[in-house]
Amino acid sequence: MVVFGVIISALTFVTILNQITKNTFAEEENGSYLVSESHFVTFYDQGKKHTVRTSATTVGEALTQAGYTLDASDKIEPSQSTKINMDNFYINIYRARPVTIIDGKTKKYYMTASYDEKTIAEEAGFSVYDGDEISLVENTDFLETGASTVYKITRNGGQTATKEINLPYSEQVIKDYSMPIGENKVEQVGEDGLRVVKYKVEFIDGVEVSREVVSDEVVREPVQRIVREGARSASAGATTSASENEQITWQFLTSNGFSAEQAAGIMGNLQQEHRFQTSDTAGGLGIAQWTGGRRTNLLSRDNPYDIYTQLQFLLDELNTGYARAKSAITASSSIDEATRAFQNQFERCGICREEMRINYAYDIYGKYAK
Repeated sequence: MVVFGVIISALTFVTILNQITKNTFAEEENGSYLVSESHFVTFYDQGKKHTVRTSATTVGEALTQAGYTLDASDKIEPSQSTKINMDNFYINIYRARPVTIIDGKTKKYYMTASYDEKTIAEEAGFSVYDGDEISLVENTDFLETGASTVYKITRNGGQTATKEINLPYSEQVIKDYSMPIGENKVEQVGEDGLRVVKYKVEFIDGVEVSREVVSDEVVREPVQRIVREGARSASAGATTSASENEQITWQFLTSNGFSAEQAAGIMGNLQQEHRFQTSDTAGGLGIAQWTGGRRTNLLSRDNPYDIYTQLQFLLDELNTGYARAKSAITASSSIDEATRAFQNQFERCGICREEMRINYAYDIYGKYAK
């Protein structure tokens, strides 16, 4: 009976663990990641792997909560300010170690977390020229250098120097109202760029006295990291009223980069089209009164009568097949221009009643712009 009880307890534990894992990774199958109040973070530190469950929202917070202590020369990848925007997040810790760099009669003791010989020498303040060799040598003087790794620079009379400069990537966060608040999705992984500068160097008695730029080239452009950030509130749904939809639309457009004038111009059109109602009519479907193939495409989405679904569909159209319309809207600086741009290049209406659209746009601007 005791053995049977132990088996039942073990099965219960596995069931609970599986349920926790299922909840945590519930969104991973379709490519999106739900960051809940508690999620998994894995640390790699000096060959050891350590996975913890944490409520941290940044790498720095995760390190603190997991009890990691860092020295000033240690390196963290990604940086401590990086947001944890997915479950199963990985953090690499590179511990600084003592090194000694020998350049002729000059010796320098240095703490570094780097492993590239050229980087180590440059971090320690040595200039490295094309043709120079940096080699790992035996530590023959423990009394002077201690238990450090020793590198020796062999100068080969190079007259040029090459410097590689890292170009950090930027991050774009897109508010996505088709995803709930707290859910993020990495749409494009960021990648640093690389700039290479070559110099002609002049020496007098073996000492560098000047350097002149020979070439300066970006050999790899940075790739922007794009993250979709869930912005849909828990109360969203097809049951929202027209007045609620109007407020939601203003927030959606302005949070996605449109100016107050441009948002008002778009909304003046939507007011004329269907008064911010998401229902289907004989004239078209939803806030923009989509027809034909565009209506069919909207209906193929989950919750097509939801205001957030329709707004995301509108934005997706502006970013793809109606990119020219978006360019015209974002180039506009007045309510009148923005209203006409959306009317003529997105709605393409037969009987437009342009004056009504502009009047509605000014009313909306007066209501929401501050």
